[in-house]
Amino acid sequence: MLPTRQRRCVLAGTLFLLAVPWSAGCGKTEAKADGGDGSLTIPDSPVAGRLAFDVTAVLRGDGSTSLPPTDTFTLVVDADRQLAIAGGDGRGAIVGVTSSDGLTFRSAGAFSVGGDGSACGGNTDIRYDNFEVTIAGGSLTGTASGSASISCGDCSFLVPFGATLTGTVDTTPPKLRGTGLTPSNPFDPLGLVTSEPLPAGATAQLVADDGARIDLIPSIIAGIEPLVVGFSKPDVVLRAGQGYAVTFDGLVDFAGLSDKAGPPLRVASFRAAPTVPEDGFESATGSELGGAMVMTAGALPAIAGNTSLYIGGKGAPAVDSSNGRSLTVRLSRQPGDTKLRFSYRAVAVQAQAGFLGFLRVGSEGASTGSAAFSFATQMATQMITVAGQTAYASASAMFETPLPADATDAVVLVIAPTNFSCGPAPINNSGLLIDDLRLD
Repeated sequence: MLPTRQRRCVLAGTLFLLAVPWSAGCGKTEAKADGGDGSLTIPDSPVAGRLAFDVTAVLRGDGSTSLPPTDTFTLVVDADRQLAIAGGDGRGAIVGVTSSDGLTFRSAGAFSVGGDGSACGGNTDIRYDNFEVTIAGGSLTGTASGSASISCGDCSFLVPFGATLTGTVDTTPPKLRGTGLTPSNPFDPLGLVTSEPLPAGATAQLVADDGARIDLIPSIIAGIEPLVVGFSKPDVVLRAGQGYAVTFDGLVDFAGLSDKAGPPLRVASFRAAPTVPEDGFESATGSELGGAMVMTAGALPAIAGNTSLYIGGKGAPAVDSSNGRSLTVRLSRQPGDTKLRFSYRAVAVQAQAGFLGFLRVGSEGASTGSAAFSFATQMATQMITVAGQTAYASASAMFETPLPADATDAVVLVIAPTNFSCGPAPINNSGLLIDDLRLD
């Protein structure tokens, strides 16, 4: 006799058909006669409750090479409520679905999946305008259509597509990935997106190397059921000299999956901030201080006294690092100090000498305040030669900015060039001499 799962469900009469047990193992997607021999295949049972699937879409477009060949997302079908939760990589939506048999579901709305997060091109969003899926035997098949939004830096264009969908029961725990630029200093924002939309209550923490923790703020899509699609750093200055990572143990998806033992996502590591006295850097020793070059002689003489600090972009005159130079230091604040002051001199490869960069000042654990960009562009007053290269230096000027209202007795200062570029060449060929740094 054949094993039970291989037996044919042979009819002995109409009344016997009503008593055929599901355990006979004859489930298929539809009932039909088998060549007139009296056998019948019992259809799959309609879907009930929620089922979550890992879905792969094979995209077919108009031949555009910019269209990614595949896309992945999570699809949660709630048959009882006639809804689907769908999305991925920082996107998510709840759409209505209809079904006449409890097995095939047709969408009544659209959803999107986030792109690769590239700041200089790539796909930024894949929108599925409609889909039809059939669930049988723990797997999913179907079709969809939509369009991909392709970024070309300062522009974007849409590529329509059709898609073939295949899915298996969700066994993938949720993850996070960074979006935008990686934080380069304790003031910078931090954005993270989830690999799939998560139920409300999902959490994430930023963990410093020394174990200190900061709760991240969830990014929530409101609706009949809120969806968590990402997290961001609160408006707080992190600590210089620390690295930070995010663990995944607070992320739980609609299938109840969570990665509690996996490695954390490393998101940032910041330069230490040495405390400097208000002596115009005259006590500085060595070739650098807080990341800046210590300048005591040569083509870039000090603004005052014997020593100034120098920072600059990748292509700035005299900068000795292929990554440019920035400054991160700490100053002790005395009662009554309300502002930061220093003198500066711009140095550039063109006669219109100005520094392309930013300044941030505040206290660790306090608010980040606003970035300052107001380094005045001036016509150069001196032409100099640096390592055989002609450069231009402006006259000395004074910079002044108020301290944040919640600044404490220790203030962190960051001055950095803007080095980001989508092209191979540096966009910043200016530098900044800094002297007489103090709090007043």
